[in-house]
Amino acid sequence: MRYNILIVLSTLLLSCSQDPVARPNGHMRIGLPDQSQYSDLPFEAPFEVQINAEAKAIKKAVLSDTNSNEFWMDLAYPSILSTVQFTYKPVSENLEELVRDAQQLAYKHTVKASGMREQFFTYPEEGVHGLYYEFSGASATTTQFYATDSSKHFLRGVLYHYSTPNADSLAPVTQFMREELLKLIGTLKWVESENVLN
Repeated sequence: MRYNILIVLSTLLLSCSQDPVARPNGHMRIGLPDQSQYSDLPFEAPFEVQINAEAKAIKKAVLSDTNSNEFWMDLAYPSILSTVQFTYKPVSENLEELVRDAQQLAYKHTVKASGMREQFFTYPEEGVHGLYYEFSGASATTTQFYATDSSKHFLRGVLYHYSTPNADSLAPVTQFMREELLKLIGTLKWVESENVLN
């Protein structure tokens, strides 16, 4: 019996030789959607894009009585609580105003963001040109873009995460969605039909 007590005491003394180490709180593992399958939009729109098969495209009601040629849609990624909101407006001698509005809306997020990166893109064969914005820090949106053909079409997209804007924990989702948006921009084509918005 005495022998057992000596073993237990010596084990306790030897096991307590290191200082305790604080461990950070863990975060849930995020299951990102598969990036191998893409499809067309499930409804008519004034533009065509390839969307992730796991994303849900939602056509929104036209809210403006003054201009029925405007078009709104959301591209929701339910598994990662992210949505890209699209606003389409026809260009009719108002391109400068549309670009200025898109740039002002993007720059409003620099108040909370710790940084912003702009990147010009152009796909001349499809008549698609525009600016892509990436924000870092605690901004409500991490990515925005606008695209136009400079004569008839203007499209603005904004990415929102429906969770606390913690840049570290959202980093995998943000990177995934930035790749999705760049792919979407790369597949953007304008639809010239007059009846698409009716």
